Amino acid sequence: MRFYDEKHNLKLVLTPHSILFISAEENYVNIHYLENDKVRNYVLRSSMRAIEELCLENGLVRCHRSFFINPPHIKVLRKDQEGVVYAELDAPDLRHVPVSKRYYESLSNLL
Repeated sequence: MRFYDEKHNLKLVLTPHSILFISAEENYVNIHYLENDKVRNYVLRSSMRAIEELCLENGLVRCHRSFFINPPHIKVLRKDQEGVVYAELDAPDLRHVPVSKRYYESLSNLL
């Protein structure tokens, strides 16, 4: 997958399987991926809308309005005490990725 910034400059090239999830923060996206079995993070000046087609073409799915996730890396979908669903990933030392009600059914059908 080739990630370009908002000025269409190539910033990062990854294999789709190495990506764990992508999260949004204001005008940036955080790409969390595996490199030599270590979790890395790359901050790209872009929007979720700008990378949505690229993500969908490469097997990542939307699980929340601010997150794309790579289904092969999901260990389990779990509900917390407040009823919020989170995806636990197979990589160590990662926060759980939220799954909104809107995307829960389509994501759970992929697992």
